[in-house]
Amino acid sequence: MSRATRHIVLAALIAGALPSAALSQTDDERYRACLDRVSADAAGAYEDAMIWRAQGGGWAAEHCAGLAQIAEGWSSTGATRLRATAEGATAASDMSRAILFGQAADGFIRARQFDEAAQAFARGLDFAPGDAGLAKGLADAAYAAGDLSGAVAAADTALELNPGEPGALGVRAAARLEMGEFDAAAADLDQALASDPENLDLLVLRGRLNEARRTGQIPERT
Repeated sequence: MSRATRHIVLAALIAGALPSAALSQTDDERYRACLDRVSADAAGAYEDAMIWRAQGGGWAAEHCAGLAQIAEGWSSTGATRLRATAEGATAASDMSRAILFGQAADGFIRARQFDEAAQAFARGLDFAPGDAGLAKGLADAAYAAGDLSGAVAAADTALELNPGEPGALGVRAAARLEMGEFDAAAADLDQALASDPENLDLLVLRGRLNEARRTGQIPERT
């Protein structure tokens, strides 16, 4: 699967950025406004978040700041901030903290710090053990780091939680392809494409699988 697919699209990250938490109405409105600004004006959102942080904005202000840093291209710095925020956000719900860890992990993947990403996804699962998205993210991180058996195991978990999910099937197929398990990879791909036939990354992966079957060699990752 392509690096672009493994990296969360910023818009999707922002769309999932509002965990439920015990915020006052004023803080909730400020939080939403800051997050809304990230995709359009990340530098401005960061400045707003830092001002709010100095005024006692707490973990919500830090959350917005971390997302803004990732949007600005400071992926590792933003991811590190989000991870620290998740660890320290004891007033937030478990699901809120799981979201923060997941977003930190996505930032680490953007920064190509795959081990850090895997650790953050795993930490998120401590707070939301039934979250298929975090399990799928752990599979992505393991695959990106070259841990093929780990990718398969994490994808298995994601698929137990969300059977038939094309993304988890795709990363498992990619890992199985590189492990030389062509038939198993093909079965995963067939199932994934049945649900998402226009998915370009799955189609590219099918091309890699076909080449591997033709030549007997594993093609380079795209």
